[in-house]
Amino acid sequence: MSRQRTPGGPVYLRDRLDSAQAKFTVYTGRYTFGMLIETLSVREAREQLPSVLERFRNGDRTPVGVGSHRKTEAVMVPVEVFDELTAERAQSLTQAAASLRAEGLTVAADVEAITTRWASGEISTGQMRELVRGLYGVR
Repeated sequence: MSRQRTPGGPVYLRDRLDSAQAKFTVYTGRYTFGMLIETLSVREAREQLPSVLERFRNGDRTPVGVGSHRKTEAVMVPVEVFDELTAERAQSLTQAAASLRAEGLTVAADVEAITTRWASGEISTGQMRELVRGLYGVR
């Protein structure tokens, strides 16, 4: 039986877990884009990694959070989801560059280097903005 409470409250996923794993209580850490993230402790993540990978292999795309003290610090997603996210970022950059070219403008090489790092997931959106603003002395 699965039941959910308010964000930050416990989520019991016994219907998804086999009997050996059902003894663990999985907590939610936060809403992310309207989705409740399951958060496992580091110990639980280590113990349940094979079953999480099996879920991903079977087509489950539900993100799984990992963190100390039930605070989501990292999120595991199937590689296909990560690839889709980075492809969408790269497509956004391609469209932005095309828009600039249509206006008769070009993207500076140093800005392109920063945004390429962002598209690959190497830096966050906030870091990307800060670096680009720093190039132009804007804070």
